[in-house]
Amino acid sequence: MSSAASSSPPSDNLTAPPAGTSAYYALQRCPLPQRAALTALLQAHSQIRGIVTTVSDAVVAQAKLAWWEGQLHALSAGAAQHPALRHLAPALQAQGLGGDALLAVVRSVRMDLQQNRWLDRPALLHYAQQCSGFTTRAAAALLGLDAAPAQAAAFDLGVALRLASGIRHLGRDAAQGRIYLPLDALQRHGVTTAQLQQRRMDGAVQALLAEQTALACDMLESALAGLRTHPARQTAPLRALGAMSLALLREIARADYAVLHQRISLTPLRKLWISRTCR
Repeated sequence: MSSAASSSPPSDNLTAPPAGTSAYYALQRCPLPQRAALTALLQAHSQIRGIVTTVSDAVVAQAKLAWWEGQLHALSAGAAQHPALRHLAPALQAQGLGGDALLAVVRSVRMDLQQNRWLDRPALLHYAQQCSGFTTRAAAALLGLDAAPAQAAAFDLGVALRLASGIRHLGRDAAQGRIYLPLDALQRHGVTTAQLQQRRMDGAVQALLAEQTALACDMLESALAGLRTHPARQTAPLRALGAMSLALLREIARADYAVLHQRISLTPLRKLWISRTCR
């Protein structure tokens, strides 16, 4: 990292992820010189994505997205006003990056506002790339992982994390009218969106979730394998996120995919253990 990335940050306080969350433990594995920048990136990402679940008025949501878009365009010129972006700007500049990764997150929220179904796996993957693939790739760059193989592995990790989130939060999202599973997969298993919204669990839903969980696990394992060939100190935060997500999906499988009726989680102690011992 160049000296620009380690310059004194603005005076505004950053909002760290809540203690006990996967993001919290992943950031604990981040080298101190890069931790503030990664915290700022995550804060901006979370606030943009939060528009989907916290803003019910479409006009207000679009206005918030337009504001964020303006801030991200100002980021490259060093004129952003949001505290997280002001913290993030020097680190991005040091890596020759702008606000493109977070602009992709803005696009993902616009997708959410325009549709709540995904026709097939390619459509869902495209959404997941915008939602978190580009952000995770930017995080890798901030960690000094700018080689093409590391960037590709980080990108795939971000996509897989989003797919895993869609499985974990299926019950909550379905109740809000959003289904983050491919419609052609539902049709192949004889499952309807109404069945998911009504939280009617049966063998067909279990088979659907087993298939989608296996696909997400495969992608996580592939991304983690790609990261393991790079320096452990730099990849540790990303590997921690991937390992915790993989453990969560396996816990969901052990619970017979009961995500329609309950929120399946790892305990904070288990997350801490995984984040500290993943290799």
